[in-house]
Amino acid sequence: MTVRVSPRLEAMPRYEPGLTTAEVLARYGLSAAIRLASNESPFPPLPGVEAVLRNGLAGLNRYPDGPAAALRRALAERHGARPEQVVVGNGSCELILLAGQALLDPGATVVHAEPSFALYPHLAAASGAEAIAVPLAADDGHDLDAMAAAVDERTRLLVVCNPNNPTGVYRSAAEMERLVASLPEDLPVLVDEAYHDFVDCPDRSRVMSLARERPNLLVTRTFSKAHGLCGLRVGYAVGGEDLVAALDKVRQPFNTNALGQSAALESLGHTAELERRVRSIIQQRDAMADSLAERGRAFTTSRANFILVSSGTGPTADGSSVHEQLLRQGVIVRDGRALGCSGRLRVSIGTPEENAAFLAALDRVLEPEL
Repeated sequence: MTVRVSPRLEAMPRYEPGLTTAEVLARYGLSAAIRLASNESPFPPLPGVEAVLRNGLAGLNRYPDGPAAALRRALAERHGARPEQVVVGNGSCELILLAGQALLDPGATVVHAEPSFALYPHLAAASGAEAIAVPLAADDGHDLDAMAAAVDERTRLLVVCNPNNPTGVYRSAAEMERLVASLPEDLPVLVDEAYHDFVDCPDRSRVMSLARERPNLLVTRTFSKAHGLCGLRVGYAVGGEDLVAALDKVRQPFNTNALGQSAALESLGHTAELERRVRSIIQQRDAMADSLAERGRAFTTSRANFILVSSGTGPTADGSSVHEQLLRQGVIVRDGRALGCSGRLRVSIGTPEENAAFLAALDRVLEPEL
């Protein structure tokens, strides 16, 4: 007998994570592999964070601070906001899901770009709302005018990923400000800034500043990328108090664990070292772009910690085929087909040695084209 489940599950997209290093080693009989598929930091957590984690092990028999009050206060101070304007989540992903839960109902619409982060279509499917997916502009960035035009009286949420995942394209603060100003004042706007730290433009923090003032604006960020805390799952949002209160109302009582809260709080105190690490990743991203350009490989200019690379134009150009051949060489990148970008590969920025290994492997795979 088949168990009856909600028919909404049929419309719910399944997120397909990249292969782990262990999976690739076992599948292809390799002794080593490099992982450039999941937009992780190539750096381990900061030494001070490691010490905090060790010290926190003894208290794991106790529940964590439910609202993550100390971390909220620190984040509010960092961003010039009030603690009531901050909410902490199990990664920024949870906060995006909570926004869908708090704001969407059957018959409503949510507007987002496509291709963009694979979680966004989940919001409509989970709530019974309708997803309005707006194609990207010619430069692989959000078509903000088209997104604004897709808003109607049924729209209850508009989501912008900036820089966009999986393309890495950044929309300026001026463009974002124009978008927000053009929308109804009571329409919630969620700006997903998971890759904010890697934006090397002077205006990168202006949307966060706007979120302190606009009741309908919510900006999400994460400790998974620049801070290198993917495994602990801590993210946060800053925005209008009513929006934050709505997310708090549907949030689980203990949604972030004690070690994650402590690690994030400690990591916030190491600004200089974090900036050094971010500059290193940006330098490596730019060096990767230069190397691809020298080879005549098409790619999308990125302001994130990854680059979307064309798989080529010749007989081996099929993105999935190139992806498979790279895996056989122990180079793990993301097949663009799973991200809505067929014929391309999303390549995370790693260490100089890892980036060089990827380029060498790509050269070997695409040798017939040269």
